[in-house]
Parts: sequence; structure tokens; C-alpha cells
Amino acid sequence: MTIAATEPQASYDEWRTRRWRLTSLTFGLLWLVTAVAVVLVGEKQSDLSSLAGSLANGSVTRVEVVGLPQDPDWRGRQQVTLKWRESVLSRYAVVTVDTRRNPSDQWDGDQVNGDLEVHLRGFGPEPDITYSEATGFQEWRGYRGPGWVALLAFAAWLGTGLLVIGGPEPWRATRWAWGWFVLMAGPLGSLGYLLLGGPLSLARPKDVRQRLTGGWAFLIALVFFGGANAG
Repeated sequence: MTIAATEPQASYDEWRTRRWRLTSLTFGLLWLVTAVAVVLVGEKQSDLSSLAGSLANGSVTRVEVVGLPQDPDWRGRQQVTLKWRESVLSRYAVVTVDTRRNPSDQWDGDQVNGDLEVHLRGFGPEPDITYSEATGFQEWRGYRGPGWVALLAFAAWLGTGLLVIGGPEPWRATRWAWGWFVLMAGPLGSLGYLLLGGPLSLARPKDVRQRLTGGWAFLIALVFFGGANAG
């Protein structure tokens, strides 16, 4: 792999000045707050089979059903969301419920024909099932949460990108290289830049002239993160 050996335009020690240290710590703390918010109120996408397994082994005892009509005489097909909590993160699964006399199986994804509550209780020890109305959320790469969490993440990501553009010359990779990582890898690229690119001044390289170029960084980001962005 080719590594650029050009002399950086600014002193790498500039990251150690109070101005850039405080700026970098601010964005680092913003990412930390975002991560905590995702754990506390965010949800990770899952499926009905995972919920069934957790109900069967007793690790899940409470399920929230979102968006299902509560009229006992209701007949039709409705897409609902099942929510439950496992270990650290909450999970959700989108399921189609069909209560018609002649339900259709021509549907992609998880489907339950008949009474959803009876179906869930058939997986194991009777869970505590609650019902709620659908609310707004923001979704990204299999995770979703309230709009304010998305706003926090966007602010942290945008701030990190501006730091790449306007901050001192970064370590280990050029501005273009770190820019591709931040753009295509999102939180992972941003975290890598803050920890290894100079902002938080961790593990300063011995030879600051050896840096990954933008072309190679683009290819690496495309291979490892391009598919996730496309999805």
C-alpha cells in the first residue's frame, strides 16, 4: 500500500495547543453523549425469530406492540412494531399481522396470521404484553431512536467533518483520507480520526510524514463501509 511522505503544511504539535484540545474534547464528549443516548433510548433492528428465542429461554419477559388496532372486531392486515429489551440495547422487529379469514402469505419479512398476542404467548413463559401508538423516529443502519438523538449524532458528525477541514494537519492520513473515513464510516470514522488523527493527541506517530493518501482511504472506506451506506 502506498503511503504519502509529503511534508505536512502545519505543525503536528499544533494539536497540543489549548484551542484545538478544547475543540477536540468538545466533539469527543458530544460523541460520548450520543453513544449513551443510543444505549438508553435507541433501538437495534432485529426479527421475530430472535424475539421468539428470547421469549423461549426467559431472557425477555416484556414485549411492547406498537401500531396494532385495539378493536376486538378488527379484521385486516397491519404492519406493527414489536419492541423488547435484551442486555444493553432495546430491540425492535417489524411484523405484518394479518387477521383476515383468508390471510395472504405474499408478503416479504416476518408475518403473523391471526391473533398476535396468542402467537407471542406460544413461544414460552407468558410475557407481559403492552400496546402503544406509533411515534416518530429517525433510522440509520439498523438503529433508530428519537429525533433529538439523530440531531446529536448529526451535530457530532458535522463538527468532526469541519475539524478535518479546518483543523491542523492530521496524523497518519491526509485531510482527504480522513475526510473519506468520516464521510463513509460515520461514527467509526469520526472516532478513528479523533483518537488517531491528532485531535485528542493519542499515540502520536514517530514519523509524522508517513500518511495514508486520499485515494487509498477512499478504496478502504468503499470496501468496508460502502455496502452499509448503500443499504
